[in-house]
Amino acid sequence: MLLTVRPARPPWGYHLGTSLYRSPSPIRPRISLLLHQRHSFASTTDPATADEQPTPAATLAVPCEGRVNEIGVQQLSSHMYKQLFKRPSTPPEPYLVNLAKDHLERHQLLGKISDTSAPIGFDIPELHGETLDEHFHKLGIEASEPYLTNAKNFANSTLPPLPKRWDVKNSKGKYEFHSGWTKYNLNGTAEVGVAPDAEELMVFDVEVLYKHNPFAVMACAGTPNGWYCWISPWIMGETENPRQLVPLGDPTKDRIVIGHNVGYDRARIKEEYNIKQTRNFFLDTMSLHVAVNGMCSQQRPTWLKHAKNRALREQMAAETESLELANLLEHGQFMEEEEELWVGRSSINSLRDVAKFHCNIEVDKKIRDQFGELDRQGVKDQLADLLDYCALDVEITHKVFKQILPRFLEVCPHPVSFGALRHISSVMLPTSKKWEDYISSAESKYQELMEGVTTRLHDLAKLALESKDQPEVYLNDPWLKQLDWTGMEVKMTKGTKKEPPRPVANQKMPGFPKWYKELFKKVGGENILNLTVRQRVAPILLRLTWDGSPLIWSDVHGWCFRIPQEEVGKYKESAVVQVSMSEEENYSLKDDTAHAYFKLPHKDGPVSRVVNPMAKGYLQYFEAGTLGSEYALAKEALEMNAACSYWISARKRIMSQMVIYESDVESMGMEYLHNTENPESETENPESETENKDATSAESTEFGLILPQIIPMGTITRRAVEATWLTASNAKKNRVGSELKAMISAPKGYSLVGADVDSEELWIASLVGDAQFKIHGGNAIGFMTLEGSKNAGTDLHSRTASILGISRNHAKIFNYGRIYGAGLKFAATLLRQFNPGMTDAKAAEIAGNLYHATKGTKTTEKVLSPKAFWRGGTESFVFNTLEEFAEQERPRTPVLAAGITEALMKKYIKKGGYLTSRINWAIQSSGVDYLHLLIISMDYLIRLYSIDARLAITVHDEIRYLVKDSDRYRAAMALQVANIWTRCMFAQQIGINDLPQSCAFFSAVDIDSVLRKEVNLDCITPSHPTPIPHGESLDILELLKRPEAELKNPDRSRIPIKIEDIPYEERTPVMHTLPKMEEVFLKAQIVSDERELKGVVKEARMKLFEQKGVSAAKGRRNNGKVRLSMDEFNKYYQEVERMELEMMEMEMESRAFPKGQGKGKGAKESVAGKTANVAKPPLRQTGYGARVEA
Repeated sequence: MLLTVRPARPPWGYHLGTSLYRSPSPIRPRISLLLHQRHSFASTTDPATADEQPTPAATLAVPCEGRVNEIGVQQLSSHMYKQLFKRPSTPPEPYLVNLAKDHLERHQLLGKISDTSAPIGFDIPELHGETLDEHFHKLGIEASEPYLTNAKNFANSTLPPLPKRWDVKNSKGKYEFHSGWTKYNLNGTAEVGVAPDAEELMVFDVEVLYKHNPFAVMACAGTPNGWYCWISPWIMGETENPRQLVPLGDPTKDRIVIGHNVGYDRARIKEEYNIKQTRNFFLDTMSLHVAVNGMCSQQRPTWLKHAKNRALREQMAAETESLELANLLEHGQFMEEEEELWVGRSSINSLRDVAKFHCNIEVDKKIRDQFGELDRQGVKDQLADLLDYCALDVEITHKVFKQILPRFLEVCPHPVSFGALRHISSVMLPTSKKWEDYISSAESKYQELMEGVTTRLHDLAKLALESKDQPEVYLNDPWLKQLDWTGMEVKMTKGTKKEPPRPVANQKMPGFPKWYKELFKKVGGENILNLTVRQRVAPILLRLTWDGSPLIWSDVHGWCFRIPQEEVGKYKESAVVQVSMSEEENYSLKDDTAHAYFKLPHKDGPVSRVVNPMAKGYLQYFEAGTLGSEYALAKEALEMNAACSYWISARKRIMSQMVIYESDVESMGMEYLHNTENPESETENPESETENKDATSAESTEFGLILPQIIPMGTITRRAVEATWLTASNAKKNRVGSELKAMISAPKGYSLVGADVDSEELWIASLVGDAQFKIHGGNAIGFMTLEGSKNAGTDLHSRTASILGISRNHAKIFNYGRIYGAGLKFAATLLRQFNPGMTDAKAAEIAGNLYHATKGTKTTEKVLSPKAFWRGGTESFVFNTLEEFAEQERPRTPVLAAGITEALMKKYIKKGGYLTSRINWAIQSSGVDYLHLLIISMDYLIRLYSIDARLAITVHDEIRYLVKDSDRYRAAMALQVANIWTRCMFAQQIGINDLPQSCAFFSAVDIDSVLRKEVNLDCITPSHPTPIPHGESLDILELLKRPEAELKNPDRSRIPIKIEDIPYEERTPVMHTLPKMEEVFLKAQIVSDERELKGVVKEARMKLFEQKGVSAAKGRRNNGKVRLSMDEFNKYYQEVERMELEMMEMEMESRAFPKGQGKGKGAKESVAGKTANVAKPPLRQTGYGARVEA
């Protein structure tokens, strides 16, 4: 039953009105109070502000009625609901509602509604079909064609034979190579200067002199109509500019470009560097392989080990002359351990391994090494061989494609999963010449900070060196004693009568100790001191201490600190661990009985060694006074190391980004920027205008593009992978170079429009739990996700923070880790990181409390479930369902039915193997389904309403579009529509035909001039001291107040396929294929008390016994073969009476004694005595056991 509430005032100020239905206690008082508050607010509008109220014509909102579900969670308004759920829905059965209420009440959540917002209603584009699945099926087909059909046809065809030679005969009969494209026809002829402009299907590969520059020197394309090769004019000596891009042809032609890691090849294609998206579909065979036969990170070491053993066996078999021995080796009889089945169902991702796995082709990659050895002239001299190698890669890639595409379409059958890949593979990031300023600024700041600390560190080394002639000093100093003072002797020649002894030639720094010599390296024939804070000698020179005790290096235990034996008790309750030096080879440590040694705490726990106490994680200890030094330089060095840590780790990847500017190509579609007479050059976005005010020269604002070399499905969960942009951090005030993302800036007249999906994977996980009750918010984690309040401490992150005693932000890491299947060890390790002073035992205890409160108690009761299950926690329903998913023969995601990789299928792994990875797969792969649905929705809406926009980047749950300023609010509205379509699709496929209003819309859509996490971040860092003007962030209510956000006047010409004519066959949702949870099992998952569980078990046994009796009776009536004898009949009812008596005893015991008492023999006898003379009353069902009326 849904409560419907009518609006109390016009649409631009609407609020929930009065209820049309009565709500059962205890929710009714709470709802009534909320409704009264809303009604009171609506009727007391301040007259002074009446003129400021928007007029009806100034809003896109329409009048609507509010709706709440059976437990009080506000659902979509009546206006939105009828547009999204066309079929009549069936309310959940009463027993499910009652169970949900009892579950929520046990966790103090029932009735704690926080969403008091007004119902939202506006017109959205009409669905294509009766259901969301039909709608998305048709949108997916429309977006995938003609590519999908062409790809299938190409997978069924064979490439023409390779050309016999690549050079072409000229008019004089001499063979020669030509720069640019050459086509090799099927009849054996060649055409110089003919590009693959007319080709719709091709396999493509480029080769690069990667040690010289990132641009292609050659490329090959195999097509059904012939072969093509491209040679860089730079290689042929026709230009000194190596920045040459490969022209592929008409960007408006529907073309499939297939390659292995094709994102690498795409970055070298000329037409892709344009603000308008081409019609190319870059189809990556590496991604297809990962989705079908990839492996998780835990499997990789095992696979590599087996692959190494297999290669060794094959080599031995090839070299041995004994036929019998060769057969034994070939068939693996000498293997140390049995190869797991999954190893034969997967391979790593290189073309060599993928070709071997799918096609049993051996690929020789020796020639590839020449691209790292040859120079420009060397390539020109060996063009024929190198082109042969490039073309062979193309041919092998096509053979892999033929094998893998059909299997991918079986594993990921929904057209949305295919169609979204075109857009993910075509992302782009706009920038300008300021990119070079960024790199220069970050590098110079890094060098400045490094030089300041390094210079003084050099001084400390020289200060320590002053003791080289004073052994009584360095042998009695706890820091200097650790240095190697040997090697100071000066080797002399043997003197003669005529010539006195002299130093032997070519000695390295004679007279200096070994530790000092090792700090020097030869550069240009000269010894240069090479000393940084990252070297092991730095903590010694800085004289670091822990609680005032000197730091000591141990080859066995890493950095430790040393204290007198009598002070050991001081650290008994501390997080640091005492270690034994018995295995140490350094006798000064091994024989030291006067001192005790303790390891420095490590973020990964006591087993791990600390090798660098100057790492940024130890800055907190320095600030707390635990880690110290007599030199102020020590803290400065730590802060410098922390400030530069991001740039040190990312600088190589950042500096290697390929940035292509307008001067590199003829056109990027940005001509209007340089046409001052064109009105389009005037920006409509004030933020963009402010951003560009200081750009006075054409050089500093020259438009540029970066094409992230993305792998659209780089993990087994089908998440995209890219080394720089998908892992880029947000700007931090004390991190050099961390403003990276903000260097991606929209050109004048454009904005970056996007949003983060709020708690995407957390919501998906909670929805899985809600599905068991058929009610949004029916399970505790679902309710907390939808209705939890940060202020009231009822949201998931606040609750976890309260249990663990940590910050709410830190609690998020625990929650997502747990949802991904991480266990107690992960929680305890993380807890120690956030609370460095916590002991292992305390961390384990607190982590245990968290998992008991969330996942619950693991229970085995065969009468309830054939497998162990979780019960009593806020997330028990979620994990039981996720584990049910993971244990399927071929798990599929609940929405788009994408299958798991073969390497993680149940039949190929040991029982319970890689369970964490399989649970993680179910959630993260569903998150990828969400992204794909969102992208296909946006593609359709952008074309339907002629919005000038294209996908710029997606980072898991973030999505950003580059949008023309005049369309920025319509793009924002399109994102909101796409999001509500996607959320409704998830809800409907999970089995609930409704959606809570609180998660229907993005909490905000950002309209900004740069790429950053929040529009109000200044992005100030040590290398970027100038704040960036803020952008604009709009929630759905603010967006509805803008008439320019309206989606109207659709342009059907941009949708080439008539969607209504696309056939659709209704499919069975994946959730419906899972075994249905019986009422008694739902009860078992709710209870936490052991006595209650016993009651549920008794009830389950009775039901099972009754079902057997009924089955026997039915069998006798149906065919006479099964008969229930009188003895069986009596035995059956005796068992029922015995169960009833046991439950009556439990009931009376629970009333007679408080929880935890009445467990003794006397208590049981007393209860038995009370029940012996009690007449058996009629049974009734109350709570979770069959109980009797008092």
